Amino acid sequence: MIITITLMFGLIGVVMGSFCNAWAIRLLKGESIAKGRSKCPKCHHQLAWYDNVPLLSYIILWGKCRYCKKPISAQYPIVELASGLLFAGLYLHFLPTTTQGWVILVLWCLLSVFLIASFVTDWIELVLPDNYTVPAIIVSLLIALAVSFIPGQGIVWSILLQRIIQLGIFVGIYCALYYGSKGKLIGDGDIRLAAVLGLALALPQLLVAVFATYVIGAAIGSFCILTKLKTRKDVIAFGPFLIIGLYIGLFWGEQIARWYQHLF
Repeated sequence: MIITITLMFGLIGVVMGSFCNAWAIRLLKGESIAKGRSKCPKCHHQLAWYDNVPLLSYIILWGKCRYCKKPISAQYPIVELASGLLFAGLYLHFLPTTTQGWVILVLWCLLSVFLIASFVTDWIELVLPDNYTVPAIIVSLLIALAVSFIPGQGIVWSILLQRIIQLGIFVGIYCALYYGSKGKLIGDGDIRLAAVLGLALALPQLLVAVFATYVIGAAIGSFCILTKLKTRKDVIAFGPFLIIGLYIGLFWGEQIARWYQHLF
């Protein structure tokens, strides 16, 4: 049963990854996701439904457009596969058995849709649109409310207050970084992502998420400079590192925090 549901969530994730890809790219072009069918970005030929099957179409077509034979960006299958693994991972992480558990899982899946789209736009164009980050904050608040609810007792305000305090401190630090550097170190969209982390994660998860964010950011930044993909003067998107850090904190934050405490 668990394997079946895991595969189902994986498939849902692949489909949502395809949607997020299209949504992000159209948003960057100023187009609506609700209007018009997908077209090849090279020859602009309208794609048939069977050319748009997530992952499968890319494999069958050998990564090329059916009509102009030009390569399709590997971004599409990478985001789709990563989203599928993420959704499957979320189910396995929570393994809900109660209504509350299912609500929390669904909220995390919904939050992931906005974060995946944010990842794509920030990585491509260094943009974190309000269209994604503001709804992500709202969903994160709902997550904070859901985890603060104890059946038979209602909302445990001490749990919710801790999330609010985390939100205030984390956002305060990022506001100081943003205004202190005049937007050179981080962007205002990163402040909104900081709000998401503060609300969505418990304290041990948040601390690990922040640590992981900077370690991964430093590692990838150094790699890009050493391989001359970027120079020291180039701007590197910070939002994707925050998002990766968030999921590291969610999945492994408490275990890493306990391991660290045992060292001392």
